Amino acid sequence: MNKDVREFIEHNPILMLANIGLDGLPKIRPMITLGIFKETLWFAVTESKMVYQELQKDDNLELCSVTLSRWIRIKGKAVFEHDKAFITHILENSDIMDKFYKTKNEKKEDVRVFYIQIEHGTLSDFERDIKIEF
Repeated sequence: MNKDVREFIEHNPILMLANIGLDGLPKIRPMITLGIFKETLWFAVTESKMVYQELQKDDNLELCSVTLSRWIRIKGKAVFEHDKAFITHILENSDIMDKFYKTKNEKKEDVRVFYIQIEHGTLSDFERDIKIEF
């Protein structure tokens, strides 16, 4: 992953995830990245969340994050991880899990972890007049 892209995401970990809902209509919601592992973005969601059910039906998605002068757009697919050792590694190395899941008494076994299989992405910066495609 490009250094500029990585830095942007690390400083702006909340991305808006757009996908198609179970009703066939577009949905958008904020998602906080668990971090960048294996050179891609990782997220967690519980089985009870609608987004989990939606991504099981249709794994296509887009992500977007915006600051005053920069933004990123990522198109790809949600790929759910099943390797328990790797899932444990991600969850143990993410501050997000402690802040958002443990405090809500979510059952650890209900948490599902997925990464983005990136098909295309763009980081644009007005101030530096650059556009990085990946």
